Amino acid sequence: MRNVIGAFAALLLAGCSVPSSLVPGEPNYSKISPKPPKEYAACVLPAWQKEVPKTTQTGISNGYRINAPSLVTADEVLEITKFKSGSRISLYEGPPWAKSGDLRKIVRDCL
Repeated sequence: MRNVIGAFAALLLAGCSVPSSLVPGEPNYSKISPKPPKEYAACVLPAWQKEVPKTTQTGISNGYRINAPSLVTADEVLEITKFKSGSRISLYEGPPWAKSGDLRKIVRDCL
């Protein structure tokens, strides 16, 4: 019985840690910035790393993805994509009780 409960708990946690970019749905926060993706990412990345040291940045076909990992819930993911002469900013956050107001504030401050 313990094995069944343990396996169920592991599945629940694994489901919570799937990057939101793989889950269909709208971002929790979306804005347009006049800054190009590289400049915007250069503003956000070091500030997020101060809050969540294991934050990483990867290049995607039309911009960047910044990922702040979480041990308990879904990661916070920021996608910065080329849009006209600036960037489209899309923030995907975990559940309401686990959202980081500090990371969202950084996203707004860098606009």
